[in-house]
Amino acid sequence: MAENQKSIFIRFNMDDRSDCELYQRLMEESGSASSLTAYVKRVLEEYFSLNIKIADRQEFHDQMLAVVREEMQLQGMKLVGALLAGIGAAGTPSIQSATVSNMAELPEVCDGLPEELQGILAYIG
Repeated sequence: MAENQKSIFIRFNMDDRSDCELYQRLMEESGSASSLTAYVKRVLEEYFSLNIKIADRQEFHDQMLAVVREEMQLQGMKLVGALLAGIGAAGTPSIQSATVSNMAELPEVCDGLPEELQGILAYIG
């Protein structure tokens, strides 16, 4: 049975401030634990368990960010494609010199998109 057991030995130098503070915290926190060794084992188990959970959460967070970025890029490309398709469908009408002077100002109110661009909204949605 002794061959299946492993042990570690921790020595606290009470002249060293950080060692002394760590030992005192261990003693205070262990409270009614059966032994300081049992308390330290439990603290180590919790520490490693917590680190695994944090690593899992970080990996999940990274995966979610990758999915969101990919979806944003896909939707952005759809929007660009729709706009380009709308511009291509609308064409570039030849503007006569007489109508250029009439169109020098922007209209006050716009009732809606021209017919050529109506399909863009359906494509995006």
